[in-house]
Amino acid sequence: MNHTLAFIGIEHAEHRARALDIGERLEVLKDYPTPPNCTSPFAPSWINEMVRRQATA
Repeated sequence: MNHTLAFIGIEHAEHRARALDIGERLEVLKDYPTPPNCTSPFAPSWINEMVRRQATA
């Protein structure tokens, strides 16, 4: 479910705000330990990072 939510937020800009809101409310993997220089699996962080990377590519 978390992967699907992140995919929707990353690939479908028209649904991004809603995906971010859902991720914030559910807090799935929010406290997951993430090594330095790695992207968190927490959907809002993941979505924002991937969208940022796409913008710079």
